[in-house]
Amino acid sequence: MAFAQDIPATSDSAEAEEDAIVVTGLRASLQSAQSQKQRSDKIVDSIVAEDIGKLPDVAVSDTAARIPGIQVERRGGEASRVLVRGLDRFNYTTTYNGREIFTAETRSVALQDFPAGGISAIDVFKTSSADLVEPGIAGLINVRSRRPFDFEDSEIAGSVWGVYPDKSRDLEPNAQLLLSERWDAGDGEIGALINFSYTRMHYRDSVRRHGFFIADLAGARSPDWPEIQYAEAERWRPSINGALQWRPSPDLEFYVEGLWQGYRERATDRMWAQPLWGGASYTNLVIENGQIISGTVNTPTACCGGNHTWGFQGATKRDTNTYQFAIGGRWDAGPLRITADIARTDSTFDLRTESVDYEINTKNYSVDWFTGRPGGSGPTFQVRGIDPTNPAIYNYRGFYEDYLTASGDDWQARIDFQYEPTGIDFLPSINWGARFVNRDASSNAGDYYFNLRDRGVPISAVPLDYILQPGGFRGDNNAPFPVRWLGPSFSSVHENLVQLRQFNIDRYNQFGIPLNGGSVSGPPNDPARTFDINEKSYAGYINADYEFDLGGTIIDGQIGLRAVKTETDTTGTIFTTAGPVPVSFQNSYTDWLPSANLRVQLSPEVQARFAFTQTRTRPSFAQLNPALRLAPAAPCAPGQTNCIRTGSGGNPFLRPLDSDNYDASLEYYFSRTGFASVGVFRRDMQGFIANRAYEFPEPDPETGRTLVISGPINTRDARIKGFEAQVSSFFDFLPGALSGLGAQANVTYIDAKADFGFFCPTAANAECVAGPGAPNATTLRTRIPDVSKWTYNLVGMYERDGLTLRLAYNYRSSFPEADRAERDGFFTLQGRGNSVSRLDWSSSYALTDNFTVFFDWTNILNDPFKSDIVRVNYPGGVPSAEEIFPMVVRQEESVLSAGVRFRF
Repeated sequence: MAFAQDIPATSDSAEAEEDAIVVTGLRASLQSAQSQKQRSDKIVDSIVAEDIGKLPDVAVSDTAARIPGIQVERRGGEASRVLVRGLDRFNYTTTYNGREIFTAETRSVALQDFPAGGISAIDVFKTSSADLVEPGIAGLINVRSRRPFDFEDSEIAGSVWGVYPDKSRDLEPNAQLLLSERWDAGDGEIGALINFSYTRMHYRDSVRRHGFFIADLAGARSPDWPEIQYAEAERWRPSINGALQWRPSPDLEFYVEGLWQGYRERATDRMWAQPLWGGASYTNLVIENGQIISGTVNTPTACCGGNHTWGFQGATKRDTNTYQFAIGGRWDAGPLRITADIARTDSTFDLRTESVDYEINTKNYSVDWFTGRPGGSGPTFQVRGIDPTNPAIYNYRGFYEDYLTASGDDWQARIDFQYEPTGIDFLPSINWGARFVNRDASSNAGDYYFNLRDRGVPISAVPLDYILQPGGFRGDNNAPFPVRWLGPSFSSVHENLVQLRQFNIDRYNQFGIPLNGGSVSGPPNDPARTFDINEKSYAGYINADYEFDLGGTIIDGQIGLRAVKTETDTTGTIFTTAGPVPVSFQNSYTDWLPSANLRVQLSPEVQARFAFTQTRTRPSFAQLNPALRLAPAAPCAPGQTNCIRTGSGGNPFLRPLDSDNYDASLEYYFSRTGFASVGVFRRDMQGFIANRAYEFPEPDPETGRTLVISGPINTRDARIKGFEAQVSSFFDFLPGALSGLGAQANVTYIDAKADFGFFCPTAANAECVAGPGAPNATTLRTRIPDVSKWTYNLVGMYERDGLTLRLAYNYRSSFPEADRAERDGFFTLQGRGNSVSRLDWSSSYALTDNFTVFFDWTNILNDPFKSDIVRVNYPGGVPSAEEIFPMVVRQEESVLSAGVRFRF
């Protein structure tokens, strides 16, 4: 088959038939994952489905959180973002059965878009080899589906279950069905499989927060922009995958397989923003250490510094369709195995965002607000003196539209050879191969805002149906007021877009406001957000497996080299004073990616691993967008030769991010379902992309001058180092029913830092190192955003007599949420996420051999996510002590699901 040798295909040879996969329990899945880890020639961690349609969590991305080195960010009732050793999916490669897969114009796919019902296993490769599709600097995640030869005979299996989030309280149906059959065909056989999946959830995350600013108020400091936000949506994911296999003889096999992955979301996000710019009207202030803890704004005729309360009601559609089809085969010719695979991927993403803005037309009210203390209950406020259910207090403020239509497709083809020489014991096999990819990515986007702020237009005049939107903050003892207010319904916005646009155009004409592009047909296209990119890559590799006996100790591994040439052709627009100019740029580069993996088998139970690899991550297609906006050309004196023109935009000449990777691990396998391991790793990365002023390689098309562009450039270095430890076992030595007990535990420590261009002008700060730029500019070595230093998982398990129980605890420590934001040249602000704990439950009971009932409960603790604003002053360039202000409290869904699985 055409997968790289270490990405386990579900069926690879005639031997697979003799050892067909039968995943019938938690023990079996742990045994399979452990066996793969032990036998692999690379450092890899896997999670295998314990039964058809059932990974150990509701979502694939939640399952990934149980793997050492993985951190996740949760929103919308699921793990919405997966980080591998501190880096997100834009820095690791995602593959489906060994082939690259992506969404639209991006380079990867979100793990939560894979339905659990169609998944056999998830493999996280921490180290690479030359025969793997090029991993990113963070590694590679491979998702394995099932194939008909996985089963000894026909198979009918599926699940039906309901999902109930406790915040939205909306019960949704979910289902999965797998049909598989295999037949004799002459001396060989044929198999067919099709799998259907449909998952759906209505989620509502409630957020009380401050805006990202610290103000000086009444002789003290405090955030001064509290808000209520709801992230609410109906989300569903239909999916179909299937496979045909034909094995005419034990030495020859062919397959065809396909995948359709759909994503649909209808979001009704909304916000109530409450400015607190009250000047001398502050009363009842509680101040501690120069920070305002709480207070009241109360000016009867001009609350909040004359600023209206305002907000928006969103109505957003997100639709994704991703297709992948592949054909391939395997031929064993004595000591030579040849595999080949050709695949086509086509993916589209369509976004339509409509936002109806409002403002409160009275100022005769007061606001009690509470900033709180770090680690406390978080920000909240109470508005007093208005009725949010009264339509008369609302004025129409404006209408915003945004659209994005993105697409991506590719042809990818590869051929691999594996040769097992005879008579050379230390060289079990030599592997070589080639791969070609022709990838296209495009984006078309535009937006427009009808601004009618302070025009006195009542909402009763707007052609929309205003309703009292549902509230949130269930069980929150510090809930704000209001939690519900009026907003247009989702359907009335999307079903009346032409009328709504015409209404805004009529108001613009009434008030004498220039349209500048507004139209009943929708927002105009923005050429700065529009691009077409073609990328071709040519890869070749050679890889050798080695093995020898050194004084009774078996040493084996792989050593290889992969070369990849990349050619890009980018098309976009440069905006000059004379008008838009279509442009096209070409770029090419070659990556040489060596890899060396070594395993020392100290005994049948104990082995050590060592690896050195070089990996790279290509820049995103959005960063390669060649669109530039040029400022007017400044006068150039006669004879002056260093005249420049400035502008902003993307960079079609970006190069990949490179990483030198060092890994070592020690593993102890003490039973078929028990092992312990510890590993250390280091990543030295070069070329992290940051926005800086750089000299554009091509001259200004209008004046011929050198262009200095503010945009993305390969400039930052970074380093990630840490360790992982894990242990997993069932307690088979216990008597009777207690032998069904088991446990898993893992811990990860990550120290992740990158260079950050900064203003601190003195070496008094030990973290500041020399850097380029203005005289007072340096580079600060600071933590990489979104990376927790500590992550650990504790899992208790039980499986016996048809009963399976699993209680899983996940913890991640605090983490910076973004790079430090410089303010006024003398202080910085940075969001910092607090530590997060999760407790999840999974249980099932086999009523018969064919039917199993199950119940799952995620986020049992139901603790809200919290984050702070961290302010650091730099008087004289020396950092002062941190000032910490509570910023965000987000209540997330706790999800209950129950249903039945069947298998025949």
